[in-house]
Amino acid sequence: MTEFAATFQDLPVEQVEQDPDQPRKDFAVEADDNRLLTSIKEIGVQQPIVVLQIDESRYKIIDGHRRHIAARELGLKTVPCRIFTKLPKGELERLRFEIQNNRREWKPLERSDALERIKTLKGFKSNRELAQCIGLSESLIHFSLQLRKQTLEYIGLMEKYELPETYRIEFMNLKPKIRKIRDLEVSDITIILFKKIRDGVIKNAKSFRKLKKIFLRAHLNEKELHEFLMDPDMTVDDIMENTAQSGPSLLVEKLLVELGKIFQKGSEIAEQDTMTFMQLRDFLVKKFPVTNDA
Repeated sequence: MTEFAATFQDLPVEQVEQDPDQPRKDFAVEADDNRLLTSIKEIGVQQPIVVLQIDESRYKIIDGHRRHIAARELGLKTVPCRIFTKLPKGELERLRFEIQNNRREWKPLERSDALERIKTLKGFKSNRELAQCIGLSESLIHFSLQLRKQTLEYIGLMEKYELPETYRIEFMNLKPKIRKIRDLEVSDITIILFKKIRDGVIKNAKSFRKLKKIFLRAHLNEKELHEFLMDPDMTVDDIMENTAQSGPSLLVEKLLVELGKIFQKGSEIAEQDTMTFMQLRDFLVKKFPVTNDA
């Protein structure tokens, strides 16, 4: 973090203003914040509010919104502040992210918004640049920014069912593979999965990876998927057991995938491979003869 000059000074409360672009929104100082109010009432604001001077007598809060709200509630005339007079483009967002993240971990949507603002304002072209700038893993930044692209419907559901971040990340990977199962639309299935998480039936975010494999074969697993979705107590392990494939079946499925890739590319099949495939064809025809009724 590049150091920028800052001064410390008590500022009039009315000259300090909230930042409407602040990603973190839960700043209400109510009954559950009595501890903060009591602390400030008895010993004052001990940790300076971090502000950026935007005019001769106007200061925008970078960090310290709740302390400022509490000070106003208590009728304080001044508050101690750490004052920055100038910050390069994007550094305000980066500074705010670092300070607030160190004090209290960001909620997933808050962090997603904060990271997007840093990336945009600092002109980063890749997630790798952003990762190197703030010291987070590139994969975490990728999934955090992806969260912004989810529809408001899904974001609202995630908030409603209080999905932990790991579940949100895994759900984002699963969602493109979810398809309608009989009378259950994708939105119905999403709510069912979230309820299973809330009720402890789905106990691990990685369970979504197992479900992804099952949904990839939804045309074969429709009956089992429907049972899983309709039974609130049925676990992912239960459906995995019900849809387990035999060894030969898995091999044939992998073979079909590889053949599909070869034909898609228009590649030639080696003579030795062609003979093997013909042997497999002859074997299958004998075991599964085509009848006139087929």
